[in-house]
Amino acid sequence: MEWIKIEERKPPNNVYVLIATYDGRPNVKMHFIQIACRLNDAWIDDHEGELLDSKYGVVTHWMPLPDKPEDGNIKNG
Repeated sequence: MEWIKIEERKPPNNVYVLIATYDGRPNVKMHFIQIACRLNDAWIDDHEGELLDSKYGVVTHWMPLPDKPEDGNIKNG
């Protein structure tokens, strides 16, 4: 899978995807990767279900989440 630039194509609404954000504030300059869902022009984080605040980062890229494991079981060891 490859990252898709948000300016080229947005993911579908109400579908969780992997997003890359960039916080370009002068004293920060950080990249973040997380799972989120797009609702029109807003983004909802999958962990807290909260609106992502664009003042702390702009979504620059996205990609679909990978498929879950075939059997659904996670085995240790």
